[in-house]
Amino acid sequence: MTPEEAVTNYGADALRVFELFVAPFEQNVQWTNEGMAGAVRFLSRVFDLAGKLAQWWDPMWSMQIGNVEATDTSKAIRRATHKFVAKATADIEAFAFNTYISTAMITVNTLGDLVKAAKDPGEAEKLAFSEALEYLIKTLSPVAPHSADEIWEGLGGEGFTYSLSWPTHDPVLARDDKVTVAIQVNGKLRDTMDVDADTPNDQLESMALGREKAIPFLEGKTVRKVIVVPGKLVNIVAS
Repeated sequence: MTPEEAVTNYGADALRVFELFVAPFEQNVQWTNEGMAGAVRFLSRVFDLAGKLAQWWDPMWSMQIGNVEATDTSKAIRRATHKFVAKATADIEAFAFNTYISTAMITVNTLGDLVKAAKDPGEAEKLAFSEALEYLIKTLSPVAPHSADEIWEGLGGEGFTYSLSWPTHDPVLARDDKVTVAIQVNGKLRDTMDVDADTPNDQLESMALGREKAIPFLEGKTVRKVIVVPGKLVNIVAS
């Protein structure tokens, strides 16, 4: 199938999604009709999600969202949104388009689940969904400009999405409430623990030293050093 035939049968946006998702940028693309069908399904999910979010669309969300009390659901919505913007920005700059689109797919599914969970959204959730919709449109515009333009126009937006400012993520909003920290003894994984993302280093150290699965590997040894990488791992050096 030629590119022209693919555009005719599936659309230019689907062809771009397929080509960029199927393999890293520097590798050759193995053509498959199934892959093209998957790209079409993804774009269909984008339109479906946009249609659901549009019912709560508020073009002035950015002026209001900081003035309402956040809820657990609105935090989850904003976390998914800002994590995607952060990942999309980094991946596009690194020409890692396949992981950029992979993250977009995960984000669309996550937001879809949050829509289902928010049966009666309050003001905080509606504003968070408005932010999610606008940022999703902008971050998908490089790979699916026609789809992004169509959704944007349906919301009353003017002009092409490529001319819109690229969204900026907030690291605080993108941060997970909980993280899984690996516990190593002399560089070997011995356990993991789920902790609050803002747990202090000294507390992580004491928690790791007291873990039941780590203690047998410390018996008869002296702890020489404890290396803490916040939010990721605690490595206990003992001999």
